[in-house]
Amino acid sequence: MRGKRLWIAIGVIVTINAVSIAALVWLRSHDSQSFSQPCEVHTYGGTNYIVRPLETAVGRIDTGCMVIVSLRLENPNPFEVILNREWFVLLDHEKEYYEPTQLGTIRIPVQGVVECEVFGFVIPNEALAGLIALKVGQQYFITVKSPKPYTLPVGKDQFVMFRQKDW
Repeated sequence: MRGKRLWIAIGVIVTINAVSIAALVWLRSHDSQSFSQPCEVHTYGGTNYIVRPLETAVGRIDTGCMVIVSLRLENPNPFEVILNREWFVLLDHEKEYYEPTQLGTIRIPVQGVVECEVFGFVIPNEALAGLIALKVGQQYFITVKSPKPYTLPVGKDQFVMFRQKDW
């Protein structure tokens, strides 16, 4: 009788652990999938392009923090799309804007894809206290970081990479 109760208790504990792990895996994969959802951007001039976030890296530098965002850009148009890098700006919870560290243009070929376009932004440490979004077009934003505060666990010139926005 005691042995039977012990096995039932072990079975219940194992079942609870399995359900908890499955829920955690589902939540993490759901957050990761919502981060990488494509954003279809339409301009006033009729040009459209698709932006899909790939990953985000954050690390310490001498002047604060560096946020690096990697994007996949797709052109469904029958003509080449040329984008200015300064159109892609980072916005923090205080509504402060940060321009990319590298300026210039991005050319997306006719019905083509730019697999990985990287944007770097220098931000103050205080910007990690809340939501961070990336402006990818006129009135189009994608969330890069959740509203919860984040403290960098790394030293200077070290980076942490994320493929989700819950950091």
